[in-house]
Amino acid sequence: MNNLTTIKNIKNSLISLVMMLLLGIVQANEQVYTLSGVVTGCSSNNPIHVLLYNEAVFKDMDHIQENVYQPDKSGECSVPYTLKVQKGSYVVAAFEDKNKNNKLDFFFFIPKEPSGFFRKFSGMSAPKFDKLKFDVDGDIVNANVELQ
Repeated sequence: MNNLTTIKNIKNSLISLVMMLLLGIVQANEQVYTLSGVVTGCSSNNPIHVLLYNEAVFKDMDHIQENVYQPDKSGECSVPYTLKVQKGSYVVAAFEDKNKNNKLDFFFFIPKEPSGFFRKFSGMSAPKFDKLKFDVDGDIVNANVELQ
């Protein structure tokens, strides 16, 4: 019986090892896509923050990715951006950091600095993930954001 127990333990260990390897292969093969666009409506004088949210962090406005760009000071403000994302639902937002404190400032719930989303948002209520989200299952090249 001791040999039978040992054989069962080895079999279970091998099955566990194979499952972990397969899970690792599946995770390693998770496709990464390029999400890119242009931020417009800025002044060319201040940093532009591009923020990526998923549903889990959107309510608290705690982004999962942030890139900061310095606009070219020659002429009209047009800031190209690129993010790397996996398949899923996301919201892209951007803002011009006029006071250079690395955060979007609010007066009550209204942004004090130029800001915007890839999907258009209007209204006096807080933005909702479901109204602003878009699905990524391939590269997206025109996720443009106009600051207002």
